[in-house]
Amino acid sequence: MSGELFGYILLAIMCIAISPYYKTEMPVYNKNTTVQTIPTTQVKTESPKTIVFLSDSFLPKTFAGSELSAYETLSYLRNRGHTILIFLKNPTVEKYDGFILYKYDLGDEFCKTSIIESDFVFFQMGEDPKNLEIVKLRDKPVYIFIHLIDNYSWLLQQRFSFPLIVVYNSNTTQDLLPTVHDNMRMVPYVNTEKFKKFRELTIQNDVVCLINCNVNKGGDLLIRLAKKMPDTQFMGVKGGYSHQVIDTNPPPNLTYIETQRDITTVFRKVGILIMPSKNETWGRTAVEAMAAGIPVIHSESPGLVECVGGAGIVCSYNDEDAWEQAIRRISGDRAYRQQLRLYGFKRVEEIEEEQRRGRQEFAIKIEEDL
Repeated sequence: MSGELFGYILLAIMCIAISPYYKTEMPVYNKNTTVQTIPTTQVKTESPKTIVFLSDSFLPKTFAGSELSAYETLSYLRNRGHTILIFLKNPTVEKYDGFILYKYDLGDEFCKTSIIESDFVFFQMGEDPKNLEIVKLRDKPVYIFIHLIDNYSWLLQQRFSFPLIVVYNSNTTQDLLPTVHDNMRMVPYVNTEKFKKFRELTIQNDVVCLINCNVNKGGDLLIRLAKKMPDTQFMGVKGGYSHQVIDTNPPPNLTYIETQRDITTVFRKVGILIMPSKNETWGRTAVEAMAAGIPVIHSESPGLVECVGGAGIVCSYNDEDAWEQAIRRISGDRAYRQQLRLYGFKRVEEIEEEQRRGRQEFAIKIEEDL
């Protein structure tokens, strides 16, 4: 045996001997393998702030768009390491999901000191100027969140002694309510992942749903459509605010259910969402529906048009025939339904990216105090 060959044999024996100490488990893949991703924890800020949030209401009292958006934004900032203090006009509970809910009391020293001395105040109260009495004593930034087009018009054009930053929920509000102050856009965050699991359930479902049956959302149109289409099942979900337009003697094909804190219970039962709103600045429910594979039919309200982005069907609010035709086409043409579903999935991906961008920009403004 040559010396060279003996050397190779000796090297091989040594590799075998030491290999247990360097063994790495390699994954075995086949057609049924699901690649698991390791969840990443949220990045903690190196510049934690104290933030006071002022609002008329909060969860769990009201599960509406502005309250949900506030909760999600505050949770995101809390997870980044910021301290959050919440003051409400009339809190109904002392705590919610780890947040302590304090009463907004102009005569309470803790409330007054917190508002004046905190790094930032987030303002989401009604537009009564009295709500700004304590805030006006600040010399540090105040963020005001705009979700409605009929609020804060006077405030947006007025100069204050403190820096005011306006946060719009959409291009629609940004265009309709211009301001002289620093401003940005941050679309409401929706956890779309929890709705995607319903996509297979919604493929064949023809139950037509309206969420929040008040006047603005189209509670009266729901009743008219149910009577006009007796062969189609309709469901109305009662909202948590405003007077609800409810048929006290509904036809057999119209069912009402109470307000749902977990809206996924609704998406287990329905297959078409109608949103005949007169005024909307965004469409949280539309995003949830599209993520779940539920086609959306909506009015020409600018916020809904912006939110759905061409992935649904647009109907004039008062055109009952158009709403009926849209419903019948979705329920009667499976290929068309699938096309709308795919459009919706794509639109949700775009919104998810916009959510990430808005949150990151917002966090940077807070943490770098730009």
